[in-house]
This record gives sequence, C-alpha cells and structure tokens, in this order.
Amino acid sequence: MQPTPTSISAPEPSDALWLQVLSPPDEAVVDTSQVDVIGSSLPGAVVSVNEEILIVGSDQQFKTTVFLDEGPNVIEIIASDDSGNETSLILTVTYEP
Repeated sequence: MQPTPTSISAPEPSDALWLQVLSPPDEAVVDTSQVDVIGSSLPGAVVSVNEEILIVGSDQQFKTTVFLDEGPNVIEIIASDDSGNETSLILTVTYEP
C-alpha cells in the first residue's frame, strides 16, 4: 500500500484582511425602516457601511444602524487596512412596511 500524498500549504498570515457580515443576511426582507449591520473584520481595520466610517475594535466586531427606504436597499460594506488592502460585500435588503 502506497502512502497517500499530502500537500502542505503555508498558513495565511493572521493579519490578512478579511470581512464577515453576520446580520442582515443578503436578500433579507424586513418590515422596519432600519436594520443593524453587524459584522467582523481584522482589529483596527477601517470599515465603511454606505459611507459611514467605523473602526473595528480589538474584539473584531463592528455594528451600525442603516436606515432603509421602502423597497430594495443596497448596503455596501468595505473593509480596508493600513497597507491599502481592501475587500467588500454588497447586500440587498428590502423594506416592506
């Protein structure tokens, strides 16, 4: 029996920029005129949510409230770091009163 080949990959650096949105889910339909955008990223990263600027805390969390217009709303979330790296997500949340 021949040994199974294994591949070794270098671990990603712990300071690599990343972005995760915990709430709201993409394509959510809500019946309130505002929604909390909650997510996480690299501590110290600058996050903008529809142009509101936030700094990610040491707990890797960020949170802000976005006011919605009736119908579909686009929420753009961009994270950037000191090195100029950038990553983004776009969510659509529909407000149906």
